[in-house]
Amino acid sequence: MIGSLFADTRGVSPAVTQALTIGISTILITGLLIAGGSLIEGQTENVAREGLIDIGSGVATDLVRLDQFNTSTLNSDIEFRSRYPERVAGEQYRISLVPTSSQTRIYVNSTVEDYSTVVRFENQSRICSGTADGGAVTVRFNTSSSAQCMEIRD
Repeated sequence: MIGSLFADTRGVSPAVTQALTIGISTILITGLLIAGGSLIEGQTENVAREGLIDIGSGVATDLVRLDQFNTSTLNSDIEFRSRYPERVAGEQYRISLVPTSSQTRIYVNSTVEDYSTVVRFENQSRICSGTADGGAVTVRFNTSSSAQCMEIRD
């Protein structure tokens, strides 16, 4: 009688324990992978936006420096050439120079992802609209055009 009260049920316990361990481990690992992927995606977006802001600020600095010249007496073009990375966060980008009535705007936009930024600055000289791709960018005061303006080029 005593033997029937203490029947051996240990054969079920290791299988149930192992199944629970595998199930819980799978849930935890999946959660970590999803969280890690979101973290990396967010960091990539931050890096891209900061990189585009740095590039826009660099182009604005060159334009402001060029704007300080007395351009009314120029007989030839003045230009600054700067080298920027060809890609930011693995994506190509385009720089657009857009004059407005109060401030000039520099748009730096990724060509693939939806990463973009705008840098604004005030200027005295006339601005001609233009675009340039990443890499070597030339900022120049063009005296040969009838407009005589500051512009950007590849």
